[in-house]
Amino acid sequence: MEILVRFSEKGKEPKVKDIAKELGVSPASVSEMLKKLSKKGLISYERYGKIMLTPEGENAGRAVLRKHRLIEKFLILIGVKKAKVHDEACVLEHAVSDDVERALRKAMWNSGKPEIDAKDAKRLTELKKGSKGEVLFIAGGAAASRRLVDMGLTPGTKLKVTRGSSRAGPMELSLRSSKLAIGRGLAEKVFVRVEE
Repeated sequence: MEILVRFSEKGKEPKVKDIAKELGVSPASVSEMLKKLSKKGLISYERYGKIMLTPEGENAGRAVLRKHRLIEKFLILIGVKKAKVHDEACVLEHAVSDDVERALRKAMWNSGKPEIDAKDAKRLTELKKGSKGEVLFIAGGAAASRRLVDMGLTPGTKLKVTRGSSRAGPMELSLRSSKLAIGRGLAEKVFVRVEE
């Protein structure tokens, strides 16, 4: 079902052959699985017809995809090589319980602090010179996330802006008794809680 949600996010209508190609299995295997999912009421499917998630199926698929993406970010954070991240997340997504997912999300995004509202998060580029904040999360792809983590911008990191964002050059930050220059494109992916 996760694969059907991915197709939906891309605005593509899922076809048996496309699903088979994505999963690296035969079309016959996909057809068999679609029949099983249909019997469970998770999809609406008739042979050679449209494949559509039911509301229950969409909820289940989104839950698995959410876990997958969280695990990918966690694996990047702990230094797993980019080439292995997706495959490792595919294995782990089914083994992680909802309780573990919540704990992992809380630890990664909030550094053990209570849940935050999205309104509390500001893009790093919104901070002016002299502003202080704490990194909440990184909303970039695998490569950008890895680069930012390598720079030391991990959830919970305290920072101070020593030079604000401009179109002409990088932002400059002070964190962990170091100075860091970061380009606007990467800085856009960092979300922080501003400290008064």
